[in-house]
Amino acid sequence: MKRIAFILTIFALLGSCIDEVDLGISSNGTNPKILIVEATLTNELKHHRVVLSRMDTLTDLGIDSVYNPYIPIRDINRDLVPYEPNATVSIQDGSGTVYGFNETSPGVYESSTTFAAEPSNTYTLNIATTDGATYSSKAMQIEGVSTIADIYAAKTTNASGIEGLGIFLDNSRIEGNVKNLRYTYEETYKVIAPNWTPKDFQLTNYDPCALPVPTYDLEIVDRETEQQTCYGNALSNTIIQTQNTNTNSSGINNFMVHFIAKDNYILTHRYSIEVTQSVAGSESYGFYEQLNNFSQSGNIFSQVQPGFLEGNLSSDDGRQGTVIGFFDVVSVSKKRLFFNYTDFYEGEPLPPYPFNCIVKSAPESHESYCYSGPSGPNPCPQSIIEQVNLDLISYVGPNSETGECPGPYLFVPRICGDCTLLGSNVVPDFWEE
Repeated sequence: MKRIAFILTIFALLGSCIDEVDLGISSNGTNPKILIVEATLTNELKHHRVVLSRMDTLTDLGIDSVYNPYIPIRDINRDLVPYEPNATVSIQDGSGTVYGFNETSPGVYESSTTFAAEPSNTYTLNIATTDGATYSSKAMQIEGVSTIADIYAAKTTNASGIEGLGIFLDNSRIEGNVKNLRYTYEETYKVIAPNWTPKDFQLTNYDPCALPVPTYDLEIVDRETEQQTCYGNALSNTIIQTQNTNTNSSGINNFMVHFIAKDNYILTHRYSIEVTQSVAGSESYGFYEQLNNFSQSGNIFSQVQPGFLEGNLSSDDGRQGTVIGFFDVVSVSKKRLFFNYTDFYEGEPLPPYPFNCIVKSAPESHESYCYSGPSGPNPCPQSIIEQVNLDLISYVGPNSETGECPGPYLFVPRICGDCTLLGSNVVPDFWEE
């Protein structure tokens, strides 16, 4: 949903190329900020979740997460999204049972009890915000049930001519209308730090401003935590939909859910993907198809005039353009796949590590930060103790070489010797070797 804000900006900037479109958003700031609702109820017995936020600017709220070895690691998940706190959220079924939701973190609401959507019942989402506004959805229900019969990987080439592996699946209809299908996935992959050693730097009693020289204790100590082997994780971030248009078949076959380039490092050691299939209704399919079309830059110059993106939620007072989102009720099926790179590319070089791990050295210490005398330019890189203090480097070994700026130790950027920058050092419960 947050991508909508960026798309609306593009349309505004292209006003000279296409006809003016009424987006339903006032430029004078008098209109209420649009409520964005993310909510899907499934036939899984679990605590279901509803996420509420506001679109308060026509800007993209995404954050780049490019690793820079010269800058301390920052939290790239910092919250730039204006989540909607302190709302009252509930789901009511067709028999009158109400399921209440509790706010577990700002804007994130989870059902207080576990429950599952039943195919024979209808469900309505109700929301009341602290400004007194109330919103509700249309009554929705599961339209069909399907299961993923098989999931597999195979060599393929994408539309850009890139070689890689496609993740394909076949499914089978169980009951009801199974025409519209939507997919998400979660990837997990093993990461091994190429320059890991059992030793690392430990800096204590560091005073960079001490005179006449900085004071510190630098030791080479045993690592206390697992930093050699980790497990990365990534969620799908695109809309993946298809339709079963073959009326003579009970399911779809050989549908590619995901493509991974052959040189992607996530394939290097061991890879796993869990695919979730949702059986959606025609209204849900149309909403996400429209949202996906808005997200394709190639369609910006087309003559399609989108207007306001409408879902199945509305304000109870009848005001238009105050809420964006879709409350979906679906049946789901999940299936997991494991494989190794060598299963498909035996004898070939493994994909490269995602960072260039050059072994370097530098002087151990530096001039006092509080030295006030004259000093010339320093051609040497940042000292070892400065980089250790900023947690930028990992120990490799002693340095026996001389050079322009020799130091007693060899090191690499931390990402090359510490895998926790790319994943968790905790083995997932589902993991299989």
